[in-house]
Amino acid sequence: MAEFWKKRKLSELRLALERRGIGRRLLVSIILFSSLVTLIATGVQLFTDYKRDLGLIKSRLVDIESSYIGSIGASLWNLDVTQLRLQLDGIRQLPDISAVAVYEMGDSSSSPIVIESGEFTEVNTIVRDYKIVRQFPSQERTIGVLRVQASLEQLYARLWDKAVVILLSQTIKTFLVSMFILLMFYRLVTVHLGHIARHLSAFNLSTPGPALRLNRRAAREPDELDLVVDSFNDLTQKLQDAHDHMRQVNLALADDIVARRRAEKEVSHLNAVLEERVAQRTSELEAANGELASFCYSVSHDLRAPLRRIEGFRRILAEQVAPDYSDKQRHYLQRIEAGVQEMSEMIDSFLQLSRATQGELYVATVNLSDFVSSAIAELRAQHPERQLEVSIEDNICVEADARFVRMLLNNLVHNAWKYTSKEPRALIEFGRLNAQQDVPVYFVRDNGAGFDMRYASRLFSPFTRLHKSSEFEGMGIGLATVQRIVARHGGRVWAESRPGEGAIFYFTFWDRNKDSGQGHDIAGGRQPG
Repeated sequence: MAEFWKKRKLSELRLALERRGIGRRLLVSIILFSSLVTLIATGVQLFTDYKRDLGLIKSRLVDIESSYIGSIGASLWNLDVTQLRLQLDGIRQLPDISAVAVYEMGDSSSSPIVIESGEFTEVNTIVRDYKIVRQFPSQERTIGVLRVQASLEQLYARLWDKAVVILLSQTIKTFLVSMFILLMFYRLVTVHLGHIARHLSAFNLSTPGPALRLNRRAAREPDELDLVVDSFNDLTQKLQDAHDHMRQVNLALADDIVARRRAEKEVSHLNAVLEERVAQRTSELEAANGELASFCYSVSHDLRAPLRRIEGFRRILAEQVAPDYSDKQRHYLQRIEAGVQEMSEMIDSFLQLSRATQGELYVATVNLSDFVSSAIAELRAQHPERQLEVSIEDNICVEADARFVRMLLNNLVHNAWKYTSKEPRALIEFGRLNAQQDVPVYFVRDNGAGFDMRYASRLFSPFTRLHKSSEFEGMGIGLATVQRIVARHGGRVWAESRPGEGAIFYFTFWDRNKDSGQGHDIAGGRQPG
């Protein structure tokens, strides 16, 4: 059994060493750090030992001075060479003392005594010289010198041996501790991390397996690995819930896409049907316009021919019976002439109204002020006796069709001219409001007869008049033409007036979708407040 566990541990240790993972990096880090700490500790210890041993050597040299200098001085004074040699040998036997010498000093002897024991060198040594002094009653005299040399070689040898022992023992200890830590780390952490990694690699949201469990005995209190496993299981459950929710959303989205495609097909079908109906209505409208154009042509040509014949026969009849016809016959002829004239004017008015709603628009920049001035000048040329005050704002330009805009202003100016005919000093004014805004409002003002605002809704109806024909002539087609021209230019027209105080006609261009306006909006189809 012991052999089995021993083989198992060796196998686990071999696996931990073979893996280039956290365990191997941990082993290297422990060894490097332990080696560094060992080197520093060894250096500190060796330095401490060096200082201690060096202090012992110096202390020993001090002891030599205090213990041997007296007896050596006596032997030297007595010239006892034998005793001196014995004393020097005794000193040399002391630890770390490598050489000792005595040198006699003084002038009384021609051959002073010199005794040396050992070899003096200058490498790794400490040398001390001690004076040998002899006391006399009257003085003291130096009779010699004791030289002692202490060698540091043995000190260095001891330190080296100690360093080798410390490094070797610390290395073995570090290695064994590191291997033990590696083995424990492998068994406690690496094995379970590998199990977690394999479980994560095999994890699939579509087919989730059992929850993650570590292959070990349950601890009394959860450690970091238990917390990791619990967190992963919680995360797995949340991912599973989110995946289920997303799958349900995708199914609902797929149903919505199918419904939307079905709706798009239905819309496409309805659009096709609508386009077909629009094309059909357009074709019908074009046919109706063609018929209307043919009708207008018939009105303008075919109906005029009978009128001309009636007028011709009236003139022949008038010429033939002129000398003898009675007042009643003259009245009948005048009634025929007036009826033909009225019918001709109605045909002209009808054609004017028809032209206002037909034809393609050619939009360009046109000067409204020039059109108003031209219309006023034309009327003044026809009626030079009229006293008229005119006010025209200069250079009012707009993007519109020049043909229709000229027709629009001619009708408004002629309308103002007509209803100011009974004023002794007539006034006609043309200008612009809200010039700095997106949609300016243009107006034609007069001080003529005016009208009652209760009938304003009928103002732009064709062949509708708010005054008697005996007061002001006309067919009631001019303002209807104005309304249609403004409508074709995406604008609105409305009027404000009081009986006897004149009238103001406002109109705009290209503001069909603007939320603004005032007065009675006829062309726009609403009554602004």
